[in-house]
Amino acid sequence: MHNGYTQAEGVANLDQVKETGCLVAIGYPKFKGGTGGYARYVAICPSDWKYGVAVGDVPDAPLPKSDKPLHWSEEAGTRVR
Repeated sequence: MHNGYTQAEGVANLDQVKETGCLVAIGYPKFKGGTGGYARYVAICPSDWKYGVAVGDVPDAPLPKSDKPLHWSEEAGTRVR
């Protein structure tokens, strides 16, 4: 983002969204001390759009849960496991 652009990885079929007729909504949480976070890109398109994918249909989503949850470390000044 410091270079004037953002990058999206692991997004299914977002390149198939038409330039008009659909709405792309991007939602993301802001974690305290985090350097990044999960983003969710959702294309809201007509019901006859053939590229629709549900999160459960994508092999890598949702991401697996860690047995060591993140917590805030005053010493490190960031979130750690």
